Amino acid sequence: MSQRVTIEQLAEWLKARDDIALFGHVSPDGDATGSTLGLWFALLAMGKRAMVCLPGGIPVLYRHLPGADQVVDSETGQLPFTPKTALAVDVSDYDRLGQGGKKLFDSCTFQGVVDHHGTNRGFGQLYAVDSEAAAAGEMLVDVIAAMGVKLDPLMAECLFVAISTDCGHFSFSNTRPETFRAAAKCVEAGADVARITEELYRTRSVGRTKLLATVLSGLELSSDGKVAWARLTQKMLRDCGANKADNEGIINYLLEMEGVQVAVLAIERDGGESKMSLRSKVPFDVARDVAIPLGGGGHNCAAGASMFVPLEEALQKTLAVIRKALDK
Repeated sequence: MSQRVTIEQLAEWLKARDDIALFGHVSPDGDATGSTLGLWFALLAMGKRAMVCLPGGIPVLYRHLPGADQVVDSETGQLPFTPKTALAVDVSDYDRLGQGGKKLFDSCTFQGVVDHHGTNRGFGQLYAVDSEAAAAGEMLVDVIAAMGVKLDPLMAECLFVAISTDCGHFSFSNTRPETFRAAAKCVEAGADVARITEELYRTRSVGRTKLLATVLSGLELSSDGKVAWARLTQKMLRDCGANKADNEGIINYLLEMEGVQVAVLAIERDGGESKMSLRSKVPFDVARDVAIPLGGGGHNCAAGASMFVPLEEALQKTLAVIRKALDK
């Protein structure tokens, strides 16, 4: 049985452990990447042996982050040491660790979770979940302080990226006063807001730009204009010279259209997997009403689900669930 703990209890748990592996989720985003790296620097500052494990390794979008070259691919990478302690960061459920991640997580004697997804019911031996937090990075600013570690510029940059990317650069409805306070602490510690903003939001590769154009050219709308969807296939990635991380943020263009309440980006993955990336506007709860019925999870306005069926079949199933929820 997994025990729910406070930020302070999690900090004490980490202080008492060593040989720590920090795990992010499959298709790691800015929060999973920045949060694990930020906490990694804090653990190193305490003299602990630690490593960051991300399925597939460091995403291209975040290779500029400090410590990125030290990230281990939990699916195939060689480990610098044998971990005894596992902490899943921003991982909403056990399966999101990936196959290699689950195996490595299970091999550790001590297992914990820190996350901000409201659908996280806890796994491992203990978990700290704050569904009100905009990002796991927001929580980790407090965890690091509770461990008695002072934020330095390296930790601050990573955690600022984690916070900023998960709240739409402080524009999403999950942005709360505590989000700004956590970000301010990162800025005070040396996070360069102008440079980070330029790298994350004002720079785009040719492949990413072509992919954006290709995906949006195939967008569709429901007859009432409330639902928008598009497809992203493996062929599109190849034709555009893009990689799978280049899809990040595309779904927001669908949701930003006037009148749209729910958006779906249907993503074709390797191995027959179809991922449904979901976004919605308040008050529609896309996690409760769509993702969870499809076997996924996430936040009220940002969620997802995966199915091992052909892309079109998965998309039509998702649209049917959305329509049923909207009709209520």
